[in-house]
Amino acid sequence: MTIKRVVVFDLDETIIDSAHRTPSKADGTLDLDKYFELKNRDSIMRDSLLPLAAFFKALDRSENYVVICTARAMNQDDYDFLDAHNLHAHKILCRPLDGSENHIRDGQLKRRKIQRLRNLRQFHGKPFVMFDDATPVIREMRQIGVTCLNAVKVNQRLEA
Repeated sequence: MTIKRVVVFDLDETIIDSAHRTPSKADGTLDLDKYFELKNRDSIMRDSLLPLAAFFKALDRSENYVVICTARAMNQDDYDFLDAHNLHAHKILCRPLDGSENHIRDGQLKRRKIQRLRNLRQFHGKPFVMFDDATPVIREMRQIGVTCLNAVKVNQRLEA
């Protein structure tokens, strides 16, 4: 396996339509308190896929190291949804379930996690491309040299 690039995908409103259970703040970031109220298996299983999910699935895993980087604290229901829809990544970066990182804004959280990944020897010099729907996250990624595309715009173009 010769990895040419690292391709990173957010989940909510990037490859998964979870709008019915992911209330947002005015800046596009997730309202965590309301989100946790709505986080249950029935709601998760009602999520659907957005057009970028097809691109996610089609990526050649032998040339692209595929990462999910979400501000979610992933539980078994989330992993079951990914499995049921064949959304398989080499690595999933997320908040811990213990709530210890709930105080960290999405952009800062993802920046830290992506920077740690970029520091690994096997990814030295490899380009990182990311898809995210939140403007603060896009801004944070671009500040550290990650090419970050607005997933809302990409999904709109893919639907056209």
